[in-house]
Amino acid sequence: MSLLKKKISSSLLGKEHLFHFKNHLGSRQIFRNREMDEYLYGFDHLSNSVFDVAKMTPILQRALNFLGRIHKANQQVLFVGTNVKSRKLIKLIAQKTNQPYVQRRWIKGLLTNWENICSSIKFYPLFLRKLDLSKKNKYKLEQTFEGVSSLKSLPSAIFLIDLKVNQEVLVEAKKLNIPIIAIVDNNSNFVHEIDYPIFSNTESVLSLFFIISLVIDIFNKK
Repeated sequence: MSLLKKKISSSLLGKEHLFHFKNHLGSRQIFRNREMDEYLYGFDHLSNSVFDVAKMTPILQRALNFLGRIHKANQQVLFVGTNVKSRKLIKLIAQKTNQPYVQRRWIKGLLTNWENICSSIKFYPLFLRKLDLSKKNKYKLEQTFEGVSSLKSLPSAIFLIDLKVNQEVLVEAKKLNIPIIAIVDNNSNFVHEIDYPIFSNTESVLSLFFIISLVIDIFNKK
């Protein structure tokens, strides 16, 4: 079943959706970050953490409302997910929302050294056409700059799928006061540094697709 074809609307968001798509299930009890206990309902018979959906729903809606304001203002969101599991999801959501993305290696200084990095982004298409690059180097260049080629200035916000492997992004964004939206499980660190957390089961592709479908719905509204 394709969640995107089903057209799940953010306006229909309710607790039953979070249960249906398994968003309420967190990591195993022994792996949890105890700072996240305030958002838990308890633990199931398999010692999996269970999020309190009564708390999850308004926090998720707050993040969606923020993304809606960015969309209405015609501002850009940079979607980031560099681990293997996140790459296809990040590219999908970026393509469906027409937003820039990073799915491979984070470009160090992309935010904090923007003036220099943007020159490389600007001339990236020219490099591909004019330089006599090997297939390997051409592929590396495409993987580095393809997703950010539409980034014309510093983004108004950054959306992270995997907080644990993208801490460098968080550091750069915080230096520039760029708001962070992030999907976080209850084993994540630095949760209190996220401006708009989305608590969810990050181990389930189904639950991630559900969150992504809600974000896509926001950006497809006129």
